[in-house]
Amino acid sequence: MPSLRLLSRFLVPLSVLATGACQSDNLLLPPDGRGEAQVQVNRGDEQVGLPGAQLANPLIVRLVDGSGVGIPNRAVVWVVNAGGGSVNPSTGTTDAEGFASAEWVLGPAAGPNTVEAQVPDIGVVTFTAIASPSGGGGGGGGDPSDSRSTVTAEPATIEAGPAISTVLVMVLDATGAPVEGATVTLRATGEGNTLTQPTGATGADGIAVGTLQSSVPGQKVVSAIVDGSLALTQTATVTVTAPPASRIELIEGDNQRAPVGTQVAVQPAVRVTNDGGGPVAGIQVTFAVTSGGGSVDGATQTTNADGIARAGGWTLGSAPGTNTLEARSGTLEGSPVVFTAEGTAAAPGEVDRLVFLIGPRDVARDESFSVQVALVDAAGNVVPMSGIFIYLGLFPEGSDTPTNDDLGGERFENTDNGVAVFNLSVEKKGRFRLRALTDDLPELGPNGPEPFLFSDVFEVD
Repeated sequence: MPSLRLLSRFLVPLSVLATGACQSDNLLLPPDGRGEAQVQVNRGDEQVGLPGAQLANPLIVRLVDGSGVGIPNRAVVWVVNAGGGSVNPSTGTTDAEGFASAEWVLGPAAGPNTVEAQVPDIGVVTFTAIASPSGGGGGGGGDPSDSRSTVTAEPATIEAGPAISTVLVMVLDATGAPVEGATVTLRATGEGNTLTQPTGATGADGIAVGTLQSSVPGQKVVSAIVDGSLALTQTATVTVTAPPASRIELIEGDNQRAPVGTQVAVQPAVRVTNDGGGPVAGIQVTFAVTSGGGSVDGATQTTNADGIARAGGWTLGSAPGTNTLEARSGTLEGSPVVFTAEGTAAAPGEVDRLVFLIGPRDVARDESFSVQVALVDAAGNVVPMSGIFIYLGLFPEGSDTPTNDDLGGERFENTDNGVAVFNLSVEKKGRFRLRALTDDLPELGPNGPEPFLFSDVFEVD
């Protein structure tokens, strides 16, 4: 009976499966404390048989402790994973030497079959077999049939990256007999695929085996060409899924400088990746200002095909100093990502004029009131410069001569973030207006802003 050595080169070794299972955190020690227990394949792996028929050899496992001594009286659960068919018994118990066995009836269709032997709290091993119309007998010399030959892939779903799906092509003639000596070439739709072609021609069982990996998620349709020209009718579909997102990292937009109250030049951006470093699309990222004031536009973003999410815009706060912004995405490693930016004071040349943000109002004689004078740019936006000295004068309506002796309160103030606040009173009844001047911005005029900045007329009763 031919073995499945060609197939086994592309499947995970059973010893690895067993070892991996036995290194689980859920492993139990045998009662006598002789080390970690293991479930091992003893016999029955890699058989070939007729579809729907019982295999010639039983499946046998052995449960041993860390010293290799058999562990008796432990339950073994037999589970059919692929191909259909059945196994008897479905649950057994290890004997005095730690052995347990079962008979395996293959599924009704030609192709690969798998069965797991599970020992609860210990581990799992997997048996493989091929259902072949020849039952493992010698191959025939007939011409390959495009409709009778089969293409299967196991597993049918894999993660993008290093995961492997094994592709099995069984070349049959018109009578269903295996064809020996046929060459098989595999093809697959989609991007990012890595196909390992079968090595050599089909054996007596008519089987050729290759593998598929892919770095790009999606549906991959695998087809086969026999002897360079015969396209088989049957195909196999492998679903490649994206590995889950695991990390978020800063891409650009950190350590910027911009005038206070303005947007930074580069919109902050992050990338979300999986364990393999590949980008993950469709992940929600939230940007939030955490210090310095200001605001963020487009605070909620979703990663694109490159795994990148970018804030719509970041406007710094009104005070000079450090601003911070965070990009958050659940429990991903690296979340939150912190961006910093330095808000700088506006240059004097950016000031276009002075304005009364809050002008005087009608008041009673000696009643206190407040006015605010601001530095603004050509668009009327406050230029947040501090320390600019501004002083006020009181003028009777229609007069160009100030009567500052009638003005109470402090009429000399410095700006704070572009605004000077004055608390005033007027000691004389009448109608007046205020004039604001500064000597710190000579570019606005040699004696202050030109034309002079006067307030609206207000009345003092």
